[in-house]
Amino acid sequence: MYILGVTGNMGSGKSTVSQRFSELGAVVSHADDLAKELLQNDSNILNQLAQRFGSDILDGSGQLQRQLLAERAFATREDQQFLNHLLHPEVRRATLLRINDARQKSTPLFVIDAPLLFEAGVDSITDSVLVVTADKMLRQGRVEHRSQITEADFERRDRLQLSIEEKISRADHVIYNNGSLVELLTQVDNFYQALKL
Repeated sequence: MYILGVTGNMGSGKSTVSQRFSELGAVVSHADDLAKELLQNDSNILNQLAQRFGSDILDGSGQLQRQLLAERAFATREDQQFLNHLLHPEVRRATLLRINDARQKSTPLFVIDAPLLFEAGVDSITDSVLVVTADKMLRQGRVEHRSQITEADFERRDRLQLSIEEKISRADHVIYNNGSLVELLTQVDNFYQALKL
């Protein structure tokens, strides 16, 4: 089984690429979805977050108010690192369980879709890493359209991630998503064919 890490900065089109791999038969594990699951269900993690960021990040029924957490956790690099150090080991553990399950089912391609792939050290469990990127203005427009976040929020979150230049320098493969959806999917299909799985 081939394990491919897919990463990119906000608005790069990374999720579209992972979706295409899924359509081509890959098992795709989304680190963000695993993190959201932990944030909904792990009381130990929720308690630690409430201690750090304030008990008001939990509503009256104990559910996380994700927008409020995001505002506070992405305020500084230190706050983001606290959140990451809390979540990354658990996300990695869940990913490894999914990899073992896919291996037992003889899955040819397992894709780890993770925005913070390098930051979390998940690249160490992949056979190769694909970075998906686009020009900053395109990425920003996509994020603002999809998430309704402000330009200032985009800039702040973008700065807290590893730079795209650093990601590209550490990647084995790069897809540039500056064109149409058809062009992007064609690049993914060509990449998949080149893997010869």
